[in-house]
Amino acid sequence: MTLHSLKKPSARARWRALAARRGQAGYTAVEVLMSLAVLAVGVVGIIATEKVTLAANVHAKNLALATHIGQSWLGMLEADATLWGRNGSLTPTTWLEQGSGIATWFRPAYNTDFGFGPAFDAIGNPLIQQDEDAAKFCVDLRLATLTTNNNGGGLVRAEVRVIWLRDDGALGSAGLVAEHACSVEAVSVADEAESRLFHFVFLSGGVRQAGG
Repeated sequence: MTLHSLKKPSARARWRALAARRGQAGYTAVEVLMSLAVLAVGVVGIIATEKVTLAANVHAKNLALATHIGQSWLGMLEADATLWGRNGSLTPTTWLEQGSGIATWFRPAYNTDFGFGPAFDAIGNPLIQQDEDAAKFCVDLRLATLTTNNNGGGLVRAEVRVIWLRDDGALGSAGLVAEHACSVEAVSVADEAESRLFHFVFLSGGVRQAGG
């Protein structure tokens, strides 16, 4: 046996041999658990982000639909004003006459001739009165007379409030529950406890006397 064959391997050689043996042995249980923990954190973060994104998209869609419903109601009130006679009488009108003398919010009546009322479904279509218990959106009005003129030229400020239930089960802080958007009276929605049940969109415009 030669002197060269009895020489001890160097530290680098021993490290390489140890690394090779570890590579052959695979990962330890601790390393696997740590990897799974990191993976789980990442998956939870992705799921949470997706939930927030989905909720934001749903709210944006509802906001757009509610705005469209409010604009439709302003248009209907302008059309209603064409029946506002020059003698100042609101009797021929539908909703302007209903809101006359009411200083607070009120729920407009359903009109069978127009097929139009306060209740709307999840895609913004008006519901008939019998289907109001399925309303996704509901409308309240508040009218204020600005000018009157028996010869025409009267002006009413019209406010439209579109409401829909919050996504957290529509349970208020005082234990109040709303089954659908139109299940709470218009005046009660102004109450702080009731208002926590809903999201709101407000629109306003001027309605001019246009009848002959």
